[in-house]
Amino acid sequence: MQQDHPAGPPVPDFVAELAALAATGALDALRVGVALSGLTARYGEPWDGGPADGSGSGQHRFGRGSLQPVFCRCGRLERLFIPVWHGELELPLPGGGLRTVDSRVTESVLTAALTAAGLSWRTITYESLPDQRTLELTPAEDVWVSFVLTDREDDDDPPLQDWVLNKASLRRIVHPRCPGDGPSDAGATRER
Repeated sequence: MQQDHPAGPPVPDFVAELAALAATGALDALRVGVALSGLTARYGEPWDGGPADGSGSGQHRFGRGSLQPVFCRCGRLERLFIPVWHGELELPLPGGGLRTVDSRVTESVLTAALTAAGLSWRTITYESLPDQRTLELTPAEDVWVSFVLTDREDDDDPPLQDWVLNKASLRRIVHPRCPGDGPSDAGATRER
């Protein structure tokens, strides 16, 4: 006999995408190590955000809608920042163009989606930032996904019972040597 179970509220598409990011280390085609040229072929030309972390690092920021990818000097994706605090994001579509999503996500909705996906995470708290915590996942050996939660949407607001997602990020832990790096750059460079 089949028994009906009440279904929970539907998971918003963006939350499902965040759970997939946590599980796979990819947001659609955006994943660490992917070449800028491949992303340009898929999504079209990005906006140019200039050098990242100072001009000496060799890393460069580009943008795709609201997303902020950072590429190493060899043109491979190193980091991806998703500024969720905006409340609305423009995400790139294959072939060019953007789609707009509601990016207001509460901790309970996010953790329910992560749990439903069979994922576990580490919660990091900060003594100096009691109004912030980070959920960190490692979907691959060399990849971290982080979800930063805050206890309010705006500094002037009172603390919330159900914290909100402030930003999400994807990053490579260790970057392999870029082609053309000299002997002084031999080996892997650790992310700081």
